[in-house]
Amino acid sequence: MRAMLRATPLLLLASCAQCATVLQAPRVPGLALRQTLRGGYSLVNPSNTKETFLLGDSRRICVFEDDKAISAAVVETVESVGKAAIEKKGAFSICVPGGSIVKALSALSKDALDFSKVHVFFCNERIGEYKCYKGAMESFIERCGIPESQVHKVPEGDAVEVAKAYEQLVNSQPESVISKNSAGMPCMDLTLIGSGEDGHCASIHPNSAEVKATGLSKVYLPISADSKQAITVSIDMINSSKHVIISAAGPKRKDMVATALRVDAHDWSCPCSFIKAVDTTWLVDKESIAGFQK
Repeated sequence: MRAMLRATPLLLLASCAQCATVLQAPRVPGLALRQTLRGGYSLVNPSNTKETFLLGDSRRICVFEDDKAISAAVVETVESVGKAAIEKKGAFSICVPGGSIVKALSALSKDALDFSKVHVFFCNERIGEYKCYKGAMESFIERCGIPESQVHKVPEGDAVEVAKAYEQLVNSQPESVISKNSAGMPCMDLTLIGSGEDGHCASIHPNSAEVKATGLSKVYLPISADSKQAITVSIDMINSSKHVIISAAGPKRKDMVATALRVDAHDWSCPCSFIKAVDTTWLVDKESIAGFQK
């Protein structure tokens, strides 16, 4: 099982039936666990973690007191990964959704890192409404002074064409901003993911065509339903990221968290369970982790 720790995301997906095993170490309250990650970065678990443990597939679970502590951990992680990326290659790429995980970034200090070297992309967006873009602008982009040319807003148009255009935009970034892995997939430095009570992430919903596109090496996917025109990042794109943070707080997410951390990765009913990037960290609280048995 320990040999699985260096497996690729695709191998991890294929090996999901064995992934329920939990490594017995480390599991120490308040532990600052430093790992050297693929890509050369070192990441320290957030300082306010009450407990940290690893699953057999190398996903890291950080348990916090409550959602406020999770928000602080999101900020700390963005600062840590951002500084490391800028120091290593002169730029930091971050992919953000909407919701509470982006609202947490309102606590980012303007002096936390060199924001002139930050590039912001979006996990998902409903075309015409642009809630994710507006939320990020209000939360941290304008206040931190990220250059407008480095805030990559989803364009207008038909969902199919917009998904193609945004994928081309991501793929056309210089290596210093977004590198490629051996399969040719773009690798964000950090992707932030919120989770729904039903297990959805970004705009990838249970049993949807979007979750069933996992393994097809898509970057962005179009969503056209009724009057809704939207795009979403794919599971494959999320799994190509150098670091992924998933937040899940509160008792209403208890069943989902228990499922996501154990379920066979080919069960389309819980999209979050497919997220197994080389460095994937779940930020949970005492209530949301309560249903998971180590």
